[in-house]
Amino acid sequence: MTSAGAGTEAMLKDVSVNEITRVISLATAPAFLLGAVAALLSLLVARLTRIGDLVRALVTDRERSDEPWKEVALREGLRRIWYIRWAITLCAHSGIVTGWMVVLVFVDALFDFQNSQAIALAFIAAMVLFTTALLFLLLEIRLSIADLTRIQHGHERSKTPAYVGPP
Repeated sequence: MTSAGAGTEAMLKDVSVNEITRVISLATAPAFLLGAVAALLSLLVARLTRIGDLVRALVTDRERSDEPWKEVALREGLRRIWYIRWAITLCAHSGIVTGWMVVLVFVDALFDFQNSQAIALAFIAAMVLFTTALLFLLLEIRLSIADLTRIQHGHERSKTPAYVGPP
C-alpha cells in the first residue's frame, strides 16, 4: 500500500452500521427541506412563466395601441417578475445550502471533524433563505391581487361584467 493510501485510512473513522443509520436519520430533516425547496421552485417557475407570457403580450399589444392602462399593467408585470426572480434565487440558494449541510453531516460522521456549529449555521442559513423566498412570493402575490382588483374595478366602472373568481 502506498503512503497516500495509508494516510486516507488513518483519516477515516471506523463507523458502525448503527452510526451510519443515525447519520442517515439526521439527514432526513434536510431531505424534507429539499422537498419543500423543489416544490416551491416548481411553483415559482410556473408563476414566472405566466407573468413572462403576460408581459410579452402587453409589449406586443402596446405596439398596436397606446392605452395608459397597458403601461401600468406592464410596469406591474415587470415588478412581479423582479419579486419572483428573487424568490427563485433565494429558494435555489436554500437548496444548495441544504445539500451542503447534508454533506457536512456525513463528513462529520466519517472523519470526526466535529463541525456541529457549521451544520447548525448551514441549517439556519437554509431556513432564512427559504423563508425570505416565501416572503418575496407573498409580495408578488399581493401585486397580482392588486392587479386583479384594479381590473375588476375598471370593469365595474365601465359596466362590463368581469369574472375574477368566486364571490
